[in-house]
Amino acid sequence: MAWMWALLLTVLAMTSGAVGANSGRAHLSVVGATSVLAYLRRAVPEWERNHPGYTVSLSGGGSVAGLVEVSQGRASLAVSDIPPREEWTGSKPLVAVPLGRLPVVFIVNQTVPARAVRVKTLRALLAGRETTWPRTRVPVVVMTRPLASGALQVVRWRVLGGQRLSPRAIVQLSNGAMLAAVRETPGAIGFLETGRVPAGVRTLAIDGREYSARSPADWSYFSTPTLYYRVDASPEVRDLAQFLASRGFRAQYGITGDAS
Repeated sequence: MAWMWALLLTVLAMTSGAVGANSGRAHLSVVGATSVLAYLRRAVPEWERNHPGYTVSLSGGGSVAGLVEVSQGRASLAVSDIPPREEWTGSKPLVAVPLGRLPVVFIVNQTVPARAVRVKTLRALLAGRETTWPRTRVPVVVMTRPLASGALQVVRWRVLGGQRLSPRAIVQLSNGAMLAAVRETPGAIGFLETGRVPAGVRTLAIDGREYSARSPADWSYFSTPTLYYRVDASPEVRDLAQFLASRGFRAQYGITGDAS
């Protein structure tokens, strides 16, 4: 659990710095999952323009950090792609505002010869039972996310049937770190929460189905990022949450539909 406390300390440092930098204005903060930070960075300035007395800071740190911070009153909003648990929130009730669905896609290093696999092969690769890529001698290097990652939960339950990933899997603390690690490591496989697959990696088709940004609803693997605030949150916090959940350009960042 040391990684979790390290993340929390980082978030606290970032948040306290943001408050001091904007002491002349009312301050709100959003803390949590890194998967939707790009969308939030685009949407928040529009809300600030309509609320000139307020400034909003954005911090990553992960879903658990966000849920802990908002429950303790140290953040205005949490963004999490996993449901709250009592050990994180202290049983404090939180209001959930779904952002939508965000695809979880499987990416591989460009040295990987495979372009499509059966789900049973994907399961064996991620679990560490297959240590070289099919029909080659290229070693498989599994990249994963921390235990509290929503993307990891999707992979564990939708692909691995509740099993854990390979014990040799290398943990990456954010979407960006995952992308960089897979891009730079020969034979690597990992997964991203994204609606737009960046350059420098390849995506795997699963059981003959390939992810397409033109029809993300056809993809079977997705997380459900959600905003959370305390029941005693101010009207401005509630307004910010509803604003972020209603922006039409969410789809430009791969967030589509609703979380139902």
